[in-house]
Amino acid sequence: MSDRHMMSVSDRELPFHPDRAALLVIDMTNDFLENGAPYECAQGRALIPKINQLIGAARASGLPVVCTTQVHRGDGVDLGMVRYLHPITASGKALVEGTHGVEVHPEIDFDPAADELLVKRRYSAFYGTDLENFLRRRGVDSVIITGVATHSCCEATARDALFRDFAVWFVSDATATVGLADAGWGSFSPDEVQRFALTDIAHFVGRVGSTDELTALLAG
Repeated sequence: MSDRHMMSVSDRELPFHPDRAALLVIDMTNDFLENGAPYECAQGRALIPKINQLIGAARASGLPVVCTTQVHRGDGVDLGMVRYLHPITASGKALVEGTHGVEVHPEIDFDPAADELLVKRRYSAFYGTDLENFLRRRGVDSVIITGVATHSCCEATARDALFRDFAVWFVSDATATVGLADAGWGSFSPDEVQRFALTDIAHFVGRVGSTDELTALLAG
């Protein structure tokens, strides 16, 4: 495919319906955000004001807010391939059911009385959960993706949303990731991973835009 045919979704009209959207806050939990956390994403902590801005905008528009947490059973029976890909999780040092680490970070404006807390076992918030059913029952056909990490759980959720024919708005400055060590093709900084993931999503998954752009759209 030639470059001239690689038009991003942002350059085309996307059937995103702000009045039929839901805000998905992916894995903004202690095991990812606290200082010294097992899967610390320092860039993720910087997202908190942006995500809280979007939570406020979603609530003001009457849209569902769903916060996810990746959780595994203490005996590891549900780990599957995660056991081999993530030794920290496999060892029981992170993402363990019933621990402080899987709770939503206290600075996130999560309201357990009004918002939905979704427990997931894999990267995607759709895999093995009732998220699709929850959204369909509320007339949602568009999702807003925020949280960590951009290239893994956020992108996996966005792709699964696309495969289920939800329109995707991926928030460029309300998602963050970590750098990747050299696995044979060079190492990549957090900024490089973020920029590539956003570009890839814009071409193949959905609309990529900023918090302020989305807030204005919801208000309008």
